[in-house]
Amino acid sequence: MTQLSDAPLIETIVEMRWGKSKHSANGPTEFHFPPEDTEFFPGQFFNVAAKKGFIHVERINKEVPSAIPHIVRYRFRRKENTWPVYQIGLGLFVANQAKDGYDWDIFFEDIKQGLGILDEGHPVGLNKLPAIGIEMRYQDGFLLEDGETPSDFLTKKLNIGFTQPKKFIESPSFKGMAQCKNITFTIESVRPKGLIMVNIIESLINGKKGMVMDTMVRSTDDSKPNFDMESLSVWLEEAHNIQRHAFKTLINPAFARSFNETRN
Repeated sequence: MTQLSDAPLIETIVEMRWGKSKHSANGPTEFHFPPEDTEFFPGQFFNVAAKKGFIHVERINKEVPSAIPHIVRYRFRRKENTWPVYQIGLGLFVANQAKDGYDWDIFFEDIKQGLGILDEGHPVGLNKLPAIGIEMRYQDGFLLEDGETPSDFLTKKLNIGFTQPKKFIESPSFKGMAQCKNITFTIESVRPKGLIMVNIIESLINGKKGMVMDTMVRSTDDSKPNFDMESLSVWLEEAHNIQRHAFKTLINPAFARSFNETRN
């Protein structure tokens, strides 16, 4: 994981998926991709990205069959270990930014630059892709203090309580209090249209006990925006507004002041 200091942000991710699907009543969904995706897309994207200065290329997941969609195959950076990172695969485009150097206004422009590379770097162009959906995810990490339990953290620092019936915990078969080590919830969003999902789980952060919170805004199927620059730009701004609202309201204000970060 990215090294943490006081600020909790680990990484922010925007992911777009496309592909023509065929649903089977008795089997998994099958995706069909034309040669424009399977043969020409990686090379054309590489050429356009290189013209924009993204000349450091990493090939990953080589062991995964190339026909499997929505798996990252290539990463593009200006230099090794720099951000932002653009990633592509069959029916997939991802833009990533780590905590170090994060600023929403800058990342927003970086995402749009990546969309421009995708538009020019895909043989059919951005607005002709058979869109599946788009997701924005923020991942934050919080170290637990000595003796602090996940339940303590959720209740005192994230304004998320966990209780259990008194009669349940008073059973002679139990000892101590039940501990909530992870929690997940979803809520429908209207701007942008879709869902917001929050997943908080106990995890190791740089070898130390902590809690990792993933906050996802996702628009798929009938909720997805058009895959064009104007519609996607509006979606990104609206999704970021939800992310900012979630960060400010889920985290206890006193705790937020301790690491002195505002989610701009």
